[in-house]
Amino acid sequence: MRPQAAQAVISSDDEFELDVIGNIDSDASSSESEEDSDQDEEDEPVVKKLRKLTKAQRHELQKIKEDAEKIFDEEKIPIAADPQNPDHFERLLLSNPNSSFIWTKYMALHANARDFEKAREVGKRAASAINTREEQEKLIVWTTLFEFEEVYGTKESFKQTMNEALLSNSEYKIACLILEMCVNLKRIKGLEHSIKKRKKEFSDSIDAYLQCVLVYFTLRKTAKARLLLQKALSNLPTKSHVTMISEFAWMENNHGSPEEAQTLFEDILTCYPSRIDIWKLYVDMLIKSNKMDLARHAFERAAIQQQVAPEKMTRLFAKWMMFEEKYGTPESIRKVQESLFNYIQT
Repeated sequence: MRPQAAQAVISSDDEFELDVIGNIDSDASSSESEEDSDQDEEDEPVVKKLRKLTKAQRHELQKIKEDAEKIFDEEKIPIAADPQNPDHFERLLLSNPNSSFIWTKYMALHANARDFEKAREVGKRAASAINTREEQEKLIVWTTLFEFEEVYGTKESFKQTMNEALLSNSEYKIACLILEMCVNLKRIKGLEHSIKKRKKEFSDSIDAYLQCVLVYFTLRKTAKARLLLQKALSNLPTKSHVTMISEFAWMENNHGSPEEAQTLFEDILTCYPSRIDIWKLYVDMLIKSNKMDLARHAFERAAIQQQVAPEKMTRLFAKWMMFEEKYGTPESIRKVQESLFNYIQT
């Protein structure tokens, strides 16, 4: 009978084992009887234990495993840092399916290679694959798709992409994305059209007006931004005017004239001196502009208001104290304490 192989394996408790199947003594095969041979074939395989792994051998096996994992991880690092081909991107997306950054770079890879259909296909895959809970990631992909269609597509493909986006997003959100696209690409003509459309369709929305105002300020069209403020105040209900003006004032301070922004806040507070929330916004704007003396004066003026709920005044004094502890002197801190004492006594 032909000798059969012996197989060594490692058991779960770190021991070597040898599986011996059949007869391994070639000289004995000629002298064994046919009956003994048949009996051998019916016997179960015999497992013989050789020896345990030593501590050093176990350590060596663990080191080999760690080195293999390290090599695998090191291969992934350059791919993540600078993916070069579709295979790299596909591997990255397996572990990062909700990353708009990876998806948009993948689109750019195909667009730069002038393979526009592939780029469009990747963008549509991204919009579908990203989890619905990752709303901001999805919106970034849609914005990128709009920009792609504006640059490389046609009016028909742009409209088709917009209609697909509307299936899972509100009309207002899509209008915001298209407005953002016009700003990113500096499409002034398209921007004017988008702003006019938004003013008409969302004339009762503060957010819509503020979006358009920010666009005008970003493009350094300050006069148009101020005209739009007047338009908004004529369309919005009176209860929304204070919010609209205060938000506009912050944009004016950041992108236009800080002096004009201060005037807007002073006008609001002349009409609504007990609006502690507006006083705090005003102070924050002054601090951001590094106008500490004006901010301190605003705190002092706000602290003498009488017709204000006590909890609101408590928060105002706490904010004033934090301001003086950070920017003031021991004398200015004592002044806050005196003002608080006087308020309590009245």
